[in-house]
Amino acid sequence: MAKTRKSSNTGIGSSRELLTWALHGLEQEIATTRARLAELESQARTLRTSARGAAPAAAAPAAPETAAPKVRKKRKLSADARRRIAEAQKRRWAKAKAGKE
Repeated sequence: MAKTRKSSNTGIGSSRELLTWALHGLEQEIATTRARLAELESQARTLRTSARGAAPAAAAPAAPETAAPKVRKKRKLSADARRRIAEAQKRRWAKAKAGKE
């Protein structure tokens, strides 16, 4: 008499279950992405409003803001340094003019 195989979980049933789980995960990812997009659009509206000079609209508290990149302070040159740079540039121009003639 021939042996019959018992059905295993590697058949179509488990494939459907796997696809269901994958689809559920994708739907969650889509929902998360849409929420993030809505948050970014809200921030963009706020920035556009403040860029126009108007007071920003009362925005709902958003996620904590990330640290803004630090802005470098403008370096200040001493008068002596500016003078030396100007003299060096004048020498370079004089050398370039002398080479053309």
